[in-house]
Amino acid sequence: MKLIYFVTEGPTDQIVIEGLIDYWLGGEDFIPRYIQPPSSAYSDGLNTNLSEGWKGVRDWCAGKRAGGPAGRDEALKQADCLIIHIDADVATDPDFKTPAFNGPCPPAKNACDWIRDHLTSLFGGTLPANVVLCVPSQDMETWVLCALHPEVAEENLPIECRQKPGGLLVQRKPHRLVRRKDGRLRKETVRYQASLPAIVAGWLHCTTGISPSCPEAIRFEDDTKHTLGI
Repeated sequence: MKLIYFVTEGPTDQIVIEGLIDYWLGGEDFIPRYIQPPSSAYSDGLNTNLSEGWKGVRDWCAGKRAGGPAGRDEALKQADCLIIHIDADVATDPDFKTPAFNGPCPPAKNACDWIRDHLTSLFGGTLPANVVLCVPSQDMETWVLCALHPEVAEENLPIECRQKPGGLLVQRKPHRLVRRKDGRLRKETVRYQASLPAIVAGWLHCTTGISPSCPEAIRFEDDTKHTLGI
């Protein structure tokens, strides 16, 4: 049975990624280990818990939690597949890397490759063979929008270059995954879980066609299937 570790910015990202992997494996059982953000029973009680969000992902990759349960050393040694997720919108944040990315979009690949290169550098310059990088552009809500509302994505092409795509999901029926509160977008974790079957069923809207909406979704799917031997 495959052992799959998840290092993600937040719980809704974990929900979507795990649902896709379950779909690609065709119902084959696997053991998930949620090690970042530190919100699961597997990583509870650690003295070196990291924050949620991209900073926690970056710090985990940099080895700030290297040893012990949910540490980088264990994950690299034990995982059949280690998924590391970070959204491409961090490319323009100088706190992620200085100087910040300042290239054009489209293509979205430019910023995604820039992030991938930096994450790879945190592993010493070579990405371990069991590691898969998941870098949605601009963020995971791009893929969710394409899966659930392909007609909206088509109206906003190139959707992978649309900033804050979650705004297009605000109060959109029937799923209503995102709401706006105090000027900020808030993702509804329970609704993501409930809508997961629909997201998975609509995944082909992200990856198929003569000009697919989300080339970075194709890259993630291909990399994951290769690592899992599907």
